[in-house]
Amino acid sequence: MNLTATAENGRARIELKGTISKWRETEAEFTSKVEQLIRSGIKDVHIYINSPGGECFEANEIVNVIKKFPGKITGEGGALVASAATYIAINCTSFSMPANGLFMIHQVSGGACGRVADIESALEVMRKLNEHYLNAFLSKCTDKKKIRDAWEKGDYWMSAQEAKENGFVTEVTGKAKVDKATAQMITNCGYTGEIEITDSINNEKSKNDMDLTMLTTRFGMDASTTEAQFIAQVDVWKRKADRVDMLERQEEARKEQEIENILNSAIKEKRITADVRDDWKANLTSNFDTAKKLLDAIKPVEMPEVHAPSLTDSTNKKFEDFQNDPEALRNLMEKNPAEYERLLDDYVKRNGK
Repeated sequence: MNLTATAENGRARIELKGTISKWRETEAEFTSKVEQLIRSGIKDVHIYINSPGGECFEANEIVNVIKKFPGKITGEGGALVASAATYIAINCTSFSMPANGLFMIHQVSGGACGRVADIESALEVMRKLNEHYLNAFLSKCTDKKKIRDAWEKGDYWMSAQEAKENGFVTEVTGKAKVDKATAQMITNCGYTGEIEITDSINNEKSKNDMDLTMLTTRFGMDASTTEAQFIAQVDVWKRKADRVDMLERQEEARKEQEIENILNSAIKEKRITADVRDDWKANLTSNFDTAKKLLDAIKPVEMPEVHAPSLTDSTNKKFEDFQNDPEALRNLMEKNPAEYERLLDDYVKRNGK
C-alpha cells in the first residue's frame, strides 16, 4: 500500500495506490501528516484511489482519519477501485471515475481458526462488518433491490458509467492510462472482461526484462516466466503472507485472553495476589508452559480458623475463677455438670469446708 498525504493548492491531497494492507506500519506517519495539514489551516481534502482493495478494517481506519478534515471530501478513481477501496470512495461527497475505469463491490471475506468460540466470534464480526458495508452501499445507490441482489451473487463489476448510474460515482471523466501492470492488477481481482492497454509497449529487451529474469531466478521460477505470471505469483504469495499475519494476530489475541483468564482465576482462588499480577503476566508471555506449571503448583492460601473461647472452658481454671462470672458458672453447670462438680469438690477441699 502506498498511502500519502500532501498539501496541494490550498487543500490536502491523499493518494492511495495498491492493496490496502500493513496499516500498522503506515498509520502513525499518515495520521501525523493529516493532523499537521489540519493544524496548518487546511480544511478540504481530495483523494485519488487506484486500488484492488484489501483489509476492510484498515479501509475503515483510513476513512476515520480522512474524516478529521472539517471541509469537503472529494475523490477520484484511477483505472481500478475495487472491494474495500470502494468503501473509501463512497465516503467522499463527490467521486469521479475515468471512462475506462472499473468499480467493483462484493461481500467481505476472511477466515478464522482456533476454538469454536474463537470461530463463532470471528463469524459474528464478519456478519456485522458485511452488514455495515452493505448498508453503506445501499445508502448511496439508486436501486437498492438491484444492489442487494448483486451483493448476494458475488463480485459486481461496473464500468464508470454504470457506477454513476448506480449512485456510487458522481462524474465520469476522460480515460485513464492502463499499462500492463495495471491490467494485471485488474485481472488478479477476478475481472474477466477485455482490458484496453493505453500505454505504448516496447517489445525489445529492456532493463526491466533483465530485472525480471533475475527475480524469477532468485525465486526458483522458470526462466520463461512472463511478467504477468510473476506478478500473479507474487500476489498469491502476498495473500498467503497476509493470511499468516492475520492468523498470527488472532493467535496473539487468543493467547493474551487465555493469560488474562488464568491470572483472574489465580487471584480469585487466592493462589496469587493482585500486586504480583504483572510479574506473572510477563512470565506467562515469555514462557507460557513453564510459568503455567509453576502457577498451577501454587496452592490456595487457607485462612486459619479462629475459635472464640468457650464460656464453659474450665481448662486450668479453679472454681473461684468463675465466681466473678455468674454467667460462665451457670453455663458450666448446665453444659458440663461433671466438671462443675469436680471444681466445686476441689474448692471445698482446699478451703476446708
